Amino acid sequence: MAKYIANPVEVDAFVIIAISNPLSRIQAPVGAKICLTLDNMEDKYPDDGMLARYSPKVGDYWVIQADGYIYINPKVVFERKYSQVGEFHS
Repeated sequence: MAKYIANPVEVDAFVIIAISNPLSRIQAPVGAKICLTLDNMEDKYPDDGMLARYSPKVGDYWVIQADGYIYINPKVVFERKYSQVGEFHS
């Protein structure tokens, strides 16, 4: 058996502040199931793959990795794993 450690990962993240029906949005892509409004006031439309295992809630995070991979992270999981750059926890 071998032991592994993850490299530190830096991501961009936005808090989901509202969840709405995509039919209320003119720019919604065809087939969108939900619209997520982020704390930067952008609307995002997660695809079926992003919603396959988890239904986002207000307060969760829209996360973008440096390699472009995007995912939704539950608030409790995100805040346990990540700290803002320059912020230190004791």
